[in-house]
Amino acid sequence: MPLIQLMAVGAAWLLSLALPGNGTLPLSALATTAFLLGGLPHGAFDIHRAARTSRLSMRRLTLFTAVYVGLFALMIAGWYAAPSLTLMVFAATAIIHFSEDWGDLREPLFRFALGFAPLCAIGIGHPEQIETIFAAMADEDVAMLLRSVFVLIAPIVLLVAATGLFILAQENDWRRAGVFAIMLGSLIFFPTLVGFTLFFCIFHTPRHLIAIRQDLATWPVSRLVLTGAAITGLAVFLGAVCFPYAFDGGLASAAAGFQLLAALAMPHQCVGPVLQLCRADLDVDTA
Repeated sequence: MPLIQLMAVGAAWLLSLALPGNGTLPLSALATTAFLLGGLPHGAFDIHRAARTSRLSMRRLTLFTAVYVGLFALMIAGWYAAPSLTLMVFAATAIIHFSEDWGDLREPLFRFALGFAPLCAIGIGHPEQIETIFAAMADEDVAMLLRSVFVLIAPIVLLVAATGLFILAQENDWRRAGVFAIMLGSLIFFPTLVGFTLFFCIFHTPRHLIAIRQDLATWPVSRLVLTGAAITGLAVFLGAVCFPYAFDGGLASAAAGFQLLAALAMPHQCVGPVLQLCRADLDVDTA
């Protein structure tokens, strides 16, 4: 696990001890804070990477930044104005985003199944818990609907995902396939927040951190750490302002953590299309 993830777990543990609540709080607060501090940095450099790799002019980079921030604000507003719709958008974007971890698989069906598998694993292992968290984020009807969907189609999705993992293992990437299988097991057998934190921080985030290091290779490690910490801290601060119940402990903290994650995931997920939009503007200008 990268150093930043280890530091996140330690910081999360200290924060969890300081929060009020019942005996189950330290574990939930630890997991919620760990996936925020250990997972958010992988999206903290989107604008820096766009500036470095896309060669956009200052005007177009400003446009990119404005759209990026606007998508974040739209998701925040969505949790208050239309939480049910926002929750379904969050679930859909999570599947798409996780499926991008498997770009080396040529078959789109396998990529989709592997992106959907983490949610299905949680649905099988903890249907009541996932429904409770979703209900706290939106409403009970949508939470029950999503739970039913995850549970009903989970066997098919996991079977297709297992086939994709088998193909990947045959192509000499058995370590990655094995780690993902272990992470799916943690999602099924560990508490929901703990399993998701392990998957997010150990499997999903490191791939992005490697890409960040490659795109910003000229940056010293100290600058990467300080920039990631500053932007992550700003994101957590905005989350605390937008979702004041984040520090209530227990279920409220978990719901706020996932709502913040969803708000940050939307612009992170849309980096590619937004860059294409800015480049299209460039094509129009030069035509």
